[in-house]
Amino acid sequence: MGNKSKIIADTCIWIEFFRSKSEISNQLMELIAANRIVGNGIIMAELLQGVKTNKEREIIIETFKTLDYMEIDKEVWLKAGILAAEMRSKGRTIPLSDILLACCAEKYNLQIFTVDKHFQDIPNISIFPLG
Repeated sequence: MGNKSKIIADTCIWIEFFRSKSEISNQLMELIAANRIVGNGIIMAELLQGVKTNKEREIIIETFKTLDYMEIDKEVWLKAGILAAEMRSKGRTIPLSDILLACCAEKYNLQIFTVDKHFQDIPNISIFPLG
């Protein structure tokens, strides 16, 4: 795998995709169709914790079955813990789920599709441009 043509979409992008028709949701649809989007457990779990109906749950599960899956292994967990501590020592507290996403993206050489500004503070990641 290992190239910048693959992208991991942050939970905020998926929520927009499932809840509304917008430029962001259209862009994600095009990336999915081009087989450029990958998933991981953090994103899946965050989306599933917010479902309101069984239909929503099934749509998320079926969508993620079609994506390549990037595992969060021990190496990523270790890197995430160290990075979270480093960021905190600099006065930046970033949600652990986002730190994990960033470390997963770094390991697999993925871009992150997000609108969350705090990703800009995390070193060694590439943000996928909107639009």
